[in-house]
Amino acid sequence: MIQRNPSETRTEQAPSRLPWFSLCHTIRVMAKMWKMMPPAPAGFEATLGLPRVQAQLLFNRGVKTAEDAANLLSTDPGPDYDPTLLPDMDAAVHRIESALDSGETIGIFGDFDTDGITGTALMVKALRALGANVVPYLPDRVDEGHGLNPDALQQLRQQGVTLLITVDCGATAVDEIGIAHDLGIDTIVTDHHTIHGDFPAAVALIDPKRHDSEYPYSELTGVGMAYKLVEALHEAVGGEPADDLLELVALGTVADVGPLTGENRHFVREGLKRINSSSNLGIRALSAVARMTIGAIDTSSLSFGLIPRLNAAGRLGSAETSFELLTTDDETRARTLAEQLERYNRDRQELTARGIDEAESMLSKRHPAGTPPVIVVGDKSWQPGILGLIAGRLCEAHYRPAIAVQVGDEICRASGRSIAEFDIVDALAGVDEEFVKFGGHARAAGFTIRTEQMRELVRKLTEAAGARVDGLEPHQELTVDMAALPSEVAGQNFQFIQKLAPFGAENPSPVFVAEGVTVLDARAVGNGRHLKLKLRDGGAAWDAIAFGQGSQVDAVRGGVDIAYGMEHNTWQGRTNIQLVIEDLRPAGR
Repeated sequence: MIQRNPSETRTEQAPSRLPWFSLCHTIRVMAKMWKMMPPAPAGFEATLGLPRVQAQLLFNRGVKTAEDAANLLSTDPGPDYDPTLLPDMDAAVHRIESALDSGETIGIFGDFDTDGITGTALMVKALRALGANVVPYLPDRVDEGHGLNPDALQQLRQQGVTLLITVDCGATAVDEIGIAHDLGIDTIVTDHHTIHGDFPAAVALIDPKRHDSEYPYSELTGVGMAYKLVEALHEAVGGEPADDLLELVALGTVADVGPLTGENRHFVREGLKRINSSSNLGIRALSAVARMTIGAIDTSSLSFGLIPRLNAAGRLGSAETSFELLTTDDETRARTLAEQLERYNRDRQELTARGIDEAESMLSKRHPAGTPPVIVVGDKSWQPGILGLIAGRLCEAHYRPAIAVQVGDEICRASGRSIAEFDIVDALAGVDEEFVKFGGHARAAGFTIRTEQMRELVRKLTEAAGARVDGLEPHQELTVDMAALPSEVAGQNFQFIQKLAPFGAENPSPVFVAEGVTVLDARAVGNGRHLKLKLRDGGAAWDAIAFGQGSQVDAVRGGVDIAYGMEHNTWQGRTNIQLVIEDLRPAGR
């Protein structure tokens, strides 16, 4: 359940450009392609003893037997595997116990996104509850970037740190962990990223993606890995981890788009229960400024309400603001920090909207002859924290790899997003330009490079992308569960859908198609960005919202075909059922 009040605004600003942007081209945005899931086999409904809609939704989620269905729908606690099955866990616990016994200062090094922030907050809260002297450290996005760095290690050593625990990073930090060792700091790495090359010489490297790991589930996020370490530590010293730590696990797992399967699904489901009765002053204060009601929060509430505000601090200010919010015991301070995050988030919305407008203007003014292999746009004024958001929106809208760049006189900072057909990290690794910093994965990457090298880099990326994306139509693909009118989905079927939650990666909220729905009313809201609708399917009328589709207000009169989800919507204390329109088009088209 989520309260929605779309109100983003846009302002205009003349862009600053470099000549190498002339390699970019405009393409026409095409409608989404609706990809219907295959129907369940004949007799499947009878096998499960469920009606059509429910059986099809389970089939789409991999259910084959009645036993599979019972396991998926079970309200019993899910898997919470023995943490000592993780590589090096025993060594990590032994070293932390030694630090606790001798009163050492323990440093916690995280990351500036919500996964890293929540993981750092979790470790700090858990260790302080055990009496440890703990020093948290979250790097600056611009000055330091992701991961360990020598200056941070020097600062931590000056503060007396002799044991360092990383959260959501460190698995490939071979040189940096060597520096830590030379400074007299032992390091325990908790990470969830794939490891390339040699292992760092850490006291313990706890990562489910190690080639020698026998842990049953490999998709835990950074905060999930931190929680497993805390579980193991409590098994050794006695007692159980505090219940409220699962609130942080749920936040970080959803933020990092961890697949909501297996242990992740268990942690998020249990964490949401606790968030909805939370005593965490920071979560309560942030929910208030986001106009969320404690007791009615789900994964959508996290994704659209709390997480963007927690991330906004690292994008435009310091991630320490979000960390302090999640760990403070002062109610007044919590309100102050939540209000600061609200201001950051509004600024982030405005800067992102402006950046996207500028990026689209850069593209459209060049009137290209054809679809480009790669989109590269840049501006001197763009802040590094919004580059990924701009690139992501361009990639989604045009279905091409997209890179957004903050242009400096000497250094360019860039963030890229890509499509399934083009591994952007592989392409960047294949050029011979020397990056100041570089990292990421197949669909998202970031790098820093000298400005004088940028033009040649764009040329090589364009060449590399050409063959792989040639002939691809620019489109977005929308996976649809089945065809069903809202009046069929409502009632018992809608109640059943709630049992499939929590929704997220690899367990998406169901999407249905309904044809020939009548539009009773349509109006643009949120400064024209979104579309508010009143729809009728036969005798029933439905409120509906189509985010980002306000420009279609004059094109949806009469009858429409819709791809939609259904949810509870709470606004100003009132709750009703609302359709969320993923895509729509004139009926029959």
